[in-house]
Amino acid sequence: MQLKPLPLGFREVHRLRQVINVLVKYGFGWVVDKAGLTHLLSVGRRLLRFQEKIPLTPPQRLRKVLEELGPSFIKLGQVLSTRPDLVPEEFIQELKKLRDEVAPLPWQDVEPLLKDEWGENWESTVRISVKEPMASASIAQVYLGELTTGEEVVLKVLRPGIRETVKRDIEVMRLLARLLERYLPESRLYHPVELVEEFAFTIAREMDFTIEAANAERMRANMRGFKWVVVPKIYWELTTRSILVMEQVEGVRLDQPHVLDEKGIDRPTVAQRLLTAFLKQAMEDGLFHADPHPSNILIGENGEIVYVDFGMTGYLDGTVRDLLATLMIRIVKRDYDGIIKAFKRMGATGEELDERRFKLEIMGLLEPYFSRSLEGMPLGTVVNQVIQISLRYHIRFPPEFYLLGRALVLMDSNLRYLYPELNVIDMVTPFIVRTVRERRHPKRVAILLERGWDEMKEGMRAFPSEMLYAIQRLNRGETHLHLSHEGAERLEEVMERNSLRLSITLLLILFVVIGTWGLSSPWGWRWQIAGLPIFPLISYGLGGIMTLLLLGSLLFRRK
Repeated sequence: MQLKPLPLGFREVHRLRQVINVLVKYGFGWVVDKAGLTHLLSVGRRLLRFQEKIPLTPPQRLRKVLEELGPSFIKLGQVLSTRPDLVPEEFIQELKKLRDEVAPLPWQDVEPLLKDEWGENWESTVRISVKEPMASASIAQVYLGELTTGEEVVLKVLRPGIRETVKRDIEVMRLLARLLERYLPESRLYHPVELVEEFAFTIAREMDFTIEAANAERMRANMRGFKWVVVPKIYWELTTRSILVMEQVEGVRLDQPHVLDEKGIDRPTVAQRLLTAFLKQAMEDGLFHADPHPSNILIGENGEIVYVDFGMTGYLDGTVRDLLATLMIRIVKRDYDGIIKAFKRMGATGEELDERRFKLEIMGLLEPYFSRSLEGMPLGTVVNQVIQISLRYHIRFPPEFYLLGRALVLMDSNLRYLYPELNVIDMVTPFIVRTVRERRHPKRVAILLERGWDEMKEGMRAFPSEMLYAIQRLNRGETHLHLSHEGAERLEEVMERNSLRLSITLLLILFVVIGTWGLSSPWGWRWQIAGLPIFPLISYGLGGIMTLLLLGSLLFRRK
């Protein structure tokens, strides 16, 4: 293989040498060979080709590699553990064991960052009596502090130099990913370049503490109606991209049920509150806590749910939430045909889906739970099995869906600590019913129709320029048009019939939008008959005629 200069600086090349030496150390020398990087190995490693004395499985060896390479690669492993659509299950289970805990940096290394962010006189604002961090992770260290006003706070401080370290490591990851896709075709199944880019986006957001603070503030506003949910106050005047300052809160870890019992806190109530808060976040708000680990959620003295870390949050837009609600409704009704349709709408299928076999597998998974008491339903197990079945049928969901699945698995673990007998379906059903009611509310329908009308107008406005652009590309030879005359004898008839239906449908939408607009506008009620507005009635009447014409076209079409 002809060697080409590496598109990296000196520091990146040095780091790349470290990476490939560790890969060879744990038995991944064949990857280095395939990528054409053997010449970068140290002389000793080339001669020794070290093998572990204790036999390890490939997933275990990969975990060892990531742990030895440090913070950036540990974070990469944690991102990989949330992507069952790209990483085999046995690797995911091993990557979940990665611990984001590293030796703390000494105070003299951290203090300069505080001076850079707050100025030389920063101690006139915040006092940090204990210079040892209460927690130390790969990206940040956490300290207890006190404002000069007397309020106790928690400071999350970015580790000095971590942005430069991550940037260097990502460049190395990008190069390795490109080489793998080029020289190791089987790796393309796992989309290494896509994974690295997703990781780069994720970790960049995680190293910006203003984003974490904004997520905390938004969740605090969303949960304001729940008196038993505590989200710490953010001190925005002190928060920067590198420092997060928030109110100090106290509580008991979720995985210490014996302590809850000693304090007289009712565990079933806590479990119900925990699941209710999560369902509201996911199903109603769209912003959910994606890492409900026992160390990130505490229980207050009166059974309050106390959130203390917002570094990993998930976002579900309205469309995804609607599809998720539809799926849950179908599951509760045991409507398996509807479940298959919901899956197809939520995910992208890479090839023709064998719906009959897929339905049988889903039925085989869910029916046993409907056939017995639903108390203690293993939510995490069910979610994992549903995802695995979907992946076997080449259904890929948006990344947020897998993040939600991971959060559900962690939530299931928390519920088992607190109250294993909790009936999950009984808790989920009210949210489903509320979602269905909201979907059918006239205001929601009117908003959707208005949005559809706006999109239609935008499409009609853009159509001429888009068509001109397509014709220009065709004239320049950048686009090739392939026509086939098979079935041309019926083409004109079909096009004419479908054009008529499209025109009727557009008129139907127009009349419904105008009628709905008239009902919600003062001018629509200006002229009335028997207390009813004239123009909305006329518009709806014309819409009814269009509906009858459309139905007639569909029911009595020529065979």
